[in-house]
Amino acid sequence: MLVVIAVVGIAAAIAIPPASPLPSVAAEAAAAEVARALRFAQREAVRTGTYQQVSVDPATQVLRVYQPNASNGTTATHPVDKRPYEISFAGNAMPRATIVSAVFKYDGGPTTNYASFDPDGLPSYIDSSKISQFWSWLVNTVDTDPLKEDGKITIRYGNVERVVRVAPVTGRVTF
Repeated sequence: MLVVIAVVGIAAAIAIPPASPLPSVAAEAAAAEVARALRFAQREAVRTGTYQQVSVDPATQVLRVYQPNASNGTTATHPVDKRPYEISFAGNAMPRATIVSAVFKYDGGPTTNYASFDPDGLPSYIDSSKISQFWSWLVNTVDTDPLKEDGKITIRYGNVERVVRVAPVTGRVTF
């Protein structure tokens, strides 16, 4: 009886996975959170008829969804918890997931660390200094530059990396 209990105990120790998540699963979860933020900004742009941006800062490990304007921009409200839509990868929410890079190359515009969606939900660069809350009618008259190639946000968890992509023509978000 003791031998059977010992064998079952050893088999259970081998079969039960460790308490920490597998790096690939955790990287997928972090990438999915980034993709949700991008899709939310895209839907908000269409819903409100205004430009929306997702700023990704690898230095501070913060992702922020906001409506750009001449001042610092108005942070969007998260649809679930009704707080400002800001994710800190340096905080407790994702202790080991990190933002490695964010690169968005716009045709005729600069290379930035943010994704910008126009009122049609398409990825396009807009100079936020040309947008004003008081002159919202100008948004439709300002020249924009489309995304030149896939926009990429790279997330790392342990030694596993995932890349979230924004397609240049359609704005489709994948990872």
